[in-house]
Amino acid sequence: MSNAEKTRRLMLLGIAGCLLYVVGDFLFAATGRGQTNETLGLFTRVAYLDMAEWRMWASILCGFVGSLLYYMGFHQMYGLLDIRVTEQRDRIWVRLFRMAYITGAIAWTWVHAMFMTDALIFKHVFDAYGDLQAAADIANRVFYANAPGMAAAYILCDVGLTVIMIALVWKGIIPLKSTGARILATLCNPIMLPGIVGNLLGLLPWPLNQLDHGTESFGHALVLMLGLMLLKEMHKGPATR
Repeated sequence: MSNAEKTRRLMLLGIAGCLLYVVGDFLFAATGRGQTNETLGLFTRVAYLDMAEWRMWASILCGFVGSLLYYMGFHQMYGLLDIRVTEQRDRIWVRLFRMAYITGAIAWTWVHAMFMTDALIFKHVFDAYGDLQAAADIANRVFYANAPGMAAAYILCDVGLTVIMIALVWKGIIPLKSTGARILATLCNPIMLPGIVGNLLGLLPWPLNQLDHGTESFGHALVLMLGLMLLKEMHKGPATR
C-alpha cells in the first residue's frame, strides 16, 4: 500500500469518527414530536426526563470511539499541511492546526460524556425525589464545574479550527480552483456550518429541524474532506499556489 493510500484511508477513518460524533449529537439532543426544548439553567433540558438511558450510554461511546478515529484522520491532515506549507509566514497556521486537533482528540470524548452525565444526574435525582428544580440545580452545579474547560476546548478546537481553515482556504494552501469553491469551502468548518446551515435547518418543521443537531460535528468531517482534496492535489506532483 502506498503512503498516499494509507493517508487517504486514515483520513476516511477520521471522517467516520466525525460521523460518530454526529450520531452522538443526535442521541443527546434530538427530541420527539411535541417534546419541549425548555432548559433549566444553561444546558439541563427537561426532555432528558423522557430520554431512554441507552441513548446516553451510546452517545458517550460514540464520543470515545469517534475521538480515536478523529485523531487518526486529523493527524494525517496535519502531516500533509506540514509538508505543503513551506513559507515561514504561513507556518503559524500549521502549528495552530495541530493545537486545535489535539485539543479535539482529548476533549470531545469528555464533552459527550459531560452532557450525558448532566442528563443522568438530572434524570435519576428527579426519579428518586420528584423535585424538578432540585434535580436541575444539582445537575447544573456539576455541569458548571466543568464548563470552563469545555468552553476552552470549544474556543481552541471549534472557533480556532474555523479561523485556521478559512485562512488555509483563502491563502490557497487548500487547493481550490475558483472563488465560488472557496466561498463554499468557507462553510466547511465547525462554526460556519451550524451558524448558517444549522440555523436554517432549525427553522424547518419537525423532524427536519432536528438535522441541525449534527452540523457542528459534520463541520469537522468537512475539514477532513478538504484534507482529502489536498492529498489528491499533492499526489499529482509539486503543489501550485
